Amino acid sequence: MTTELTQKYNSVLVIDDHKMIVNGIKLLIGDLFESFYMAHDGATAKSLALKHNPQMIIVDNYLPDTTGDILIRELKYKLPSAIILVYSFTYSADVILKMLKAGANGYVIKKDDDEEFVKAVHLLLNNKEYFSQEARTHIINRFSGTEDDYSVKHLIANTKFSGKEIEMIKLLCKQMNTKEISKNIGLSERTVEQYRSNITRRIGAKNLAGVIKFALQNGIVQLDDL
Repeated sequence: MTTELTQKYNSVLVIDDHKMIVNGIKLLIGDLFESFYMAHDGATAKSLALKHNPQMIIVDNYLPDTTGDILIRELKYKLPSAIILVYSFTYSADVILKMLKAGANGYVIKKDDDEEFVKAVHLLLNNKEYFSQEARTHIINRFSGTEDDYSVKHLIANTKFSGKEIEMIKLLCKQMNTKEISKNIGLSERTVEQYRSNITRRIGAKNLAGVIKFALQNGIVQLDDL
């Protein structure tokens, strides 16, 4: 944990129409970044993002001139490498899934404690997705339904994975990063990355939620495992 506390990241842009929340975030994580930018509406956010190309973008769902999912899509299109964390009071399943589909890398609910927020920031900046427990529950519940999705079932029936790949899918569902997976299954980090890329390509998953959906529907993991 010591390395996390002393590590300096590049830059962050916080987008929230409540100035007190932005100021609170700055007090909480401002020292972690070389540069800290803030915006209180979507238009200003886009302008600052294009000008400074922040490493991380923290965004609320409701803004005066747009919604978080629309803004995330626009920002991801212009800045595909930006890491986006949603920080919102909203814990509606529909909103969480909209943000996820738009390209969010993580979701933390504002009622969660400060430690969870800081943990999410560190994990995302170390190439790992993070969804707080309530957000993950919504995602899992939505993706573990029994709807008759022919295309998904057809994909599952025709996708065969090795034992090593199945084990990796399980570890990915537990939100382990490349280094952790490497230690668990005894492969180099480079090989793990190749496996991960191959798995997500074959599944057709764009993010962690897609891997979880596949794993649940294919019986690779159970809800109790997550």
